[in-house]
Amino acid sequence: PNSHRIIVRSAHHGKRVCTLVPKGDQSIHAVTLVWLPVRGEEADNVDDDEDDEEDSGEWVVVAGCSNGTLQEWSIAKVSSKSNEEVAPRRVFQLTCSKTEAVNMVHLTSPTVSDAALASSLYEEKGGAPLYGLIHGTGKKSKKNSSCVVSCLIPRFDDSGDDQTEGSIDLKRLVPTKNLKSSTSREEKARLQKSHVCVKKGDSIFGLKAAYRPSSSTTSADTMDYEIEEEDSNGVSQGDLFLVICASKGFVIYRESIKSSSSTQEDGGELVHFELPMKSSYQSKEQSAFSSIAISPDAKNLALGRLSGHMEILDDVFDNVAKFLNARNNGQDVDQQQHPEAVTVRKSVHWHANPVRALAFLADSGRHKGNSGSLISGGEESVLVTWQLDRDFHRPSHFVSRVGQGGILHTLCCMHTGKIVVFCSDNSVQCFHGANYDRLWTEQGIASMMLHEEGVIKGNEEQNDIKKGPVLMSKDPITGHPILANLPGAPGMVHWYDPKSASVVGTLEVSPYNRVSRRDPRVDPNIPTPAVTHIAIGQDGKDMITVDTVWTENTSVGREYTLVGPQGDETPMSVCTSIKFYSFSDAKGRKPDQRKHRHGDLPMSYELVSSMASPHGREGEVCALAISPNGETACTLSRQEDAFRIWSKNTTYSPSGVPSVMWKCLYKVKTPAGFANLLSQNNNSSPGQNLVAFSSDGSVLSVCYGTHVTLWDHASATLLNSLSSAEGIQHLHFLTKDDDFLLMTSESQVAIKSPFGGAGQSCYLGNDEWSVDLSAFGRDAKVSSVIPFGDSGLGAKGFFAVSVAIDNGAETVVMVVDRSERGVASVKDTDSLMYWRIKGGVSSLCVNECIGSGVELLAITEDCRMLSLNVGIHKAKTLSLKSQSTSISRTQAPVLQVGSEVDSQPMKKRKVSTMPRGTGKAQQFETGFEFPSLSGKFITSFLSRR
Repeated sequence: PNSHRIIVRSAHHGKRVCTLVPKGDQSIHAVTLVWLPVRGEEADNVDDDEDDEEDSGEWVVVAGCSNGTLQEWSIAKVSSKSNEEVAPRRVFQLTCSKTEAVNMVHLTSPTVSDAALASSLYEEKGGAPLYGLIHGTGKKSKKNSSCVVSCLIPRFDDSGDDQTEGSIDLKRLVPTKNLKSSTSREEKARLQKSHVCVKKGDSIFGLKAAYRPSSSTTSADTMDYEIEEEDSNGVSQGDLFLVICASKGFVIYRESIKSSSSTQEDGGELVHFELPMKSSYQSKEQSAFSSIAISPDAKNLALGRLSGHMEILDDVFDNVAKFLNARNNGQDVDQQQHPEAVTVRKSVHWHANPVRALAFLADSGRHKGNSGSLISGGEESVLVTWQLDRDFHRPSHFVSRVGQGGILHTLCCMHTGKIVVFCSDNSVQCFHGANYDRLWTEQGIASMMLHEEGVIKGNEEQNDIKKGPVLMSKDPITGHPILANLPGAPGMVHWYDPKSASVVGTLEVSPYNRVSRRDPRVDPNIPTPAVTHIAIGQDGKDMITVDTVWTENTSVGREYTLVGPQGDETPMSVCTSIKFYSFSDAKGRKPDQRKHRHGDLPMSYELVSSMASPHGREGEVCALAISPNGETACTLSRQEDAFRIWSKNTTYSPSGVPSVMWKCLYKVKTPAGFANLLSQNNNSSPGQNLVAFSSDGSVLSVCYGTHVTLWDHASATLLNSLSSAEGIQHLHFLTKDDDFLLMTSESQVAIKSPFGGAGQSCYLGNDEWSVDLSAFGRDAKVSSVIPFGDSGLGAKGFFAVSVAIDNGAETVVMVVDRSERGVASVKDTDSLMYWRIKGGVSSLCVNECIGSGVELLAITEDCRMLSLNVGIHKAKTLSLKSQSTSISRTQAPVLQVGSEVDSQPMKKRKVSTMPRGTGKAQQFETGFEFPSLSGKFITSFLSRR
């Protein structure tokens, strides 16, 4: 979900059609569909043989935005766009007589799926009716208030007059009122006649509308109900019902629709429902409402509860109409005749968790749907079908494992019978309404956390479990970014295509049980598994993952104690596993024998080796690296205070089929001079790169706090060590020509030689430098750094770095040219590779590098993917937010070493070239150009020292 845009997809195949972007880059709070008739001249041109009501009108998308506007897009115009960003056709400024700073939080249309009813309702109302819930500030009281409102959307006239902007006056229907528990029964009854009353601390989560035309306006073969008509010259055209649902109760608002020629004012009446559960085993919290649905024929109302129970209220709207009609006619009505007392309630139960989604199925044999079938979904990710007209107490069909996350929304197309399901893992799936075959599935970035997790004892103040940032890297085989550790896809690795804004491949690393029989009132939620580290070889054939899984088996893994909602403690363990995968799309491999449904996207990786607790029972992996050739790997553990070297062994069968196996070669404890530096690093956090291999894989670098050690991993020999003023968080080798080290701490970026810095700086000239980022502010922190590799700009030593400023409220992303020691610019231009982004950045990835132009992909802390593009001139088809730069060289920070501090926005730290054993710094200049050095030369050179 993206609050700044609406993705339009085809219902036939699920592919993205276009993107609707509101004017002014506003946040979208509510969205619905509205049917509008065309102008009279255009309607006359419609073929008389056509009996489809949609031929004389159009469907439009209407969105309520954060700046108090309604913005409109035409579906007909949208369908002609191909992967484009579409601006709204019309923008209406909302005004309300008693409220200012209007914020539309809920929006609904009473005829969202029936053009015939929408057409008749438009003629009767004189416009397309919309109903919503607004928050705002009273013009006189200056207090925050909420109220239910309605408005009419006029038809669009394309005769040439400018209609892009206008205003709409909102009609206040009923205000909301929070009632205290001490409110008397008489006062409560008085307020319920003119207010939507909710209990204190409760809030409205659902707003649904339905239109029931009178029997005189609808043919008998499509109607199976009849309501009383008014005697006032036959002006009644039906009833419009609005269901306003909160967790502790709901309200039905009825408005009698009168013909447009009538001079009577439209009026509305309220009926309040509480419907306590008829069970002594459920608490008030568990019996709260969590979802609602209205049947297509506007007869029945379905309600879902947090306890997993569902209730279907038969003919509730008929009962409401009869009750209000009797009261309006002066008849004496009491509580025994209240719709809550006379309505038949069917109660069914299957879900073990809250019911989050409800929808009535369509009857394909009739123009309108019936009330006989209902689908439900929840955290179990199971789509359940109920036949309410027969054997309703048990489900008639199940579709299990719909998504990796729970089901949040369901809807049914009244014309085709297709069922569309949206899950919390940000996937949209379409099922056939008859046989429940999955027709297509599309998934975006799984940014939504599936559920709350337990609190670790001793860490109650933080109230969360650190799993590290989202991991992103480029897949050498497919060219797509690889995403891991996503909040909405625990234990999964996703391959994401930015152009189509969809997941194109998945790999399940840590299977787990998504549903347990734990009591949510007492027991803590078991934290989901996490893929904390991932490394992939230069050719993409080898991949290594490290994952953590919580288990109730305390005999394995590191022990923790989780604290429940009521303080109950539960002992659990975290088991860390390392898994090795090989790309299996090769000759001689056995095909995947697992059964897959249509739409599944498994990647061709085969698990070849796996080991639980690779650093002992208490040891967790804090860093992982793989050599470029994919033959060697290294893992580092703070708890074990050691690193381990893993090696790949490939054997071939007589038929030539390869067999791959990984094993641990040896363990290296922290050398005596660096003891406890790793475990005492105060700046340690998940997601750091503390180990790295050189470009040819011969040298291994391992960080211990403020020190970097260089190893010949073939012989487990320590070659050299470097030091830094601050604890190192990220370490990379740059180009293969010289293997310079890129080291970043919390507030510093440094380029150092693996030869040892000060003693050998003269040998490399003046290429070592470091810079202090405190010029961005005292709280400036490096959040991510990524080198460009060995091709294109990477061969010149370019790298990208993101710096969080203003306590993470904003992030600066810049591409740095190592040789120029400053922000890089596009060749022959003054355009700098420099961006400012709202919020924090978790990971960076080089998506494309053409000439001197570059495109970076950035994952923000709220899991938004941004495209940072400069110098690449081509049409962008990304549905993610794209940012480019036009900053001149004088507007961005420069990392040039040796410049005056006052004239630069960043403080510089001079490079020390002081030889060992002397007390005076020396400057050394040479015009001799040394040959490029490889990692093997470094190993040989340093070992002779």
